[in-house]
Amino acid sequence: MMVLGVLTAALIRTQRLRAGPAAVAVALGFELAHSQAAPVIAEACRCVAQLISRLHL
Repeated sequence: MMVLGVLTAALIRTQRLRAGPAAVAVALGFELAHSQAAPVIAEACRCVAQLISRLHL
């Protein structure tokens, strides 16, 4: 979850994501968090975060 927040903040700061679309993305996130897809999305985010943490840049 933190990774997605940081990524969204970075996109907004670099002006690649404007405030309107960001608000829609946040609203969608809240809706998905209360859906049946929430466990699958959370697991996918955990897997991506683990993958990123294993990269040696």
